[in-house]
Amino acid sequence: MWGVKGQGFTLFKIGVLWVMMLVFGGCKKESERSQKIKPPIRSYVVTARIDKKGANTDSEGTAVLKGKYDEGSKLLSYTLEYERLLPEQISLRNGVKGSKGSLIQEIKLPAGSTKPVPLSGGIVLTPLQERNLLKGYWFVAINTLQRSPEISGILTLKQI
Repeated sequence: MWGVKGQGFTLFKIGVLWVMMLVFGGCKKESERSQKIKPPIRSYVVTARIDKKGANTDSEGTAVLKGKYDEGSKLLSYTLEYERLLPEQISLRNGVKGSKGSLIQEIKLPAGSTKPVPLSGGIVLTPLQERNLLKGYWFVAINTLQRSPEISGILTLKQI
């Protein structure tokens, strides 16, 4: 067929070997295919403007929460300053706008304080808490003896 006896069979074997190398060489191991690429770890600046608009009251009190959130450590650290009100309770809550929400953490007030003082703290988040924070479901509620809540505001995040 090609002039030399056995040469056609040799070319056939070379062709088959070449196709097998392409097929099996292109296959990746199962462990290589199933490895997931991890998303980058992000950090955020967290802020909340806390006032009567969030609670739909006529209160003159205001507050500002400033903080940071790090996805690697899952730590939310914050400082909170308030004025023109005497808080009975301050809490971080989870829920949609306008709801009472569910308590995440109470921010401790100094005992017997009658003047506004800056408060600070931190919380390590669970996966569910992190997801809700990133979706914008967290807010701060400040209660007084007169109203519950007196003022409130949603936490907003900006990636650093």
